[in-house]
Amino acid sequence: MAHTIPMRFFRATVESLVKRGVDVEQALRGAGLDWRLYAEDRARMTPEQATNVVRALWEQADDELLGLGPRPVSRGTLRLAGLTIIHTRDLRSALSRMVELGKVSTGIRWTLRVDEAGPATLSSEEPPQARIDPLVAFAMTGGVHRFAGWLIGAPITLRAIEFPFDAEHLAEEYALIFGVRPRFNAPRIAVSFDAALLSKPVVRDEADLKEFLRDAPGVLLYAQERTASTAARVRTIMERNPNGPWLGADEVARRLSVSAPHMRRLLRAEGTTQRRIQEEILRDRAVEALVHGDESIAELAARLGFSEASAFRRAFRRWTGSAPSDYRATRSTDPPA
Repeated sequence: MAHTIPMRFFRATVESLVKRGVDVEQALRGAGLDWRLYAEDRARMTPEQATNVVRALWEQADDELLGLGPRPVSRGTLRLAGLTIIHTRDLRSALSRMVELGKVSTGIRWTLRVDEAGPATLSSEEPPQARIDPLVAFAMTGGVHRFAGWLIGAPITLRAIEFPFDAEHLAEEYALIFGVRPRFNAPRIAVSFDAALLSKPVVRDEADLKEFLRDAPGVLLYAQERTASTAARVRTIMERNPNGPWLGADEVARRLSVSAPHMRRLLRAEGTTQRRIQEEILRDRAVEALVHGDESIAELAARLGFSEASAFRRAFRRWTGSAPSDYRATRSTDPPA
């Protein structure tokens, strides 16, 4: 199931783009997002909407880093880089080529350091004349992580991830995407993973790449892989039972091969609970259905297990700060909530 994305990921970037004269309101409207939702801290978007927003901003800025990188990156660079990397032998060669291409195309110097007995670390140094925008840093890191795993046909479990900015208020969202809680306010961008993966062969070809990039950039930023965090594993288990009753703590813990109290401790250490994960699943199902589906609000409320539409409306406002009707597609005939 698709995980929705908080509008707050885009907040600082949008403000920077507005100052540069980019028509962000048009980009949001073209993606089916109400401009007013942007101002709501709890607002969410689907991965498809995020992809459409970024594509619209790409077109306006004519820059795949949206004018927020050290230097402009012409549209099409992502595709050409992929065509270059796809012909490497193994992950080590692919990442080494990514390092070379990044230096030339973005002006950001990446370094691959390898401890054969431990982790491999891919890190970047910010150019002295420019601070990397948080969304650009997130997008590049997510893109490299997803693309590298796709190249070898296996998800890459990260040991650690660092960002040179403060986004602690979004730490749980980052942990959901990357499978590990980031360290913020670090001196650099850095991702670490098992060095043994570097010998894995590249198993993709140009036909695969064409298919992969069809959904870019969303496929790079938000495609969900198997992750190591307990919260992500609990969510995966709970999502597998879409229409039945929610699994209890004992059953979820049994499927994780731990005790229920231990599972609760693990979730608490990650800043969440099983109940909170259940609410997030309901929120994401609701947003996805309102944006893309045809159900009435009453039908959706019943499908999600609410006894009354009014209870669903209250919960949805608590989750997103807005009424369900604000997320309806324009074809909706539901009355205002």
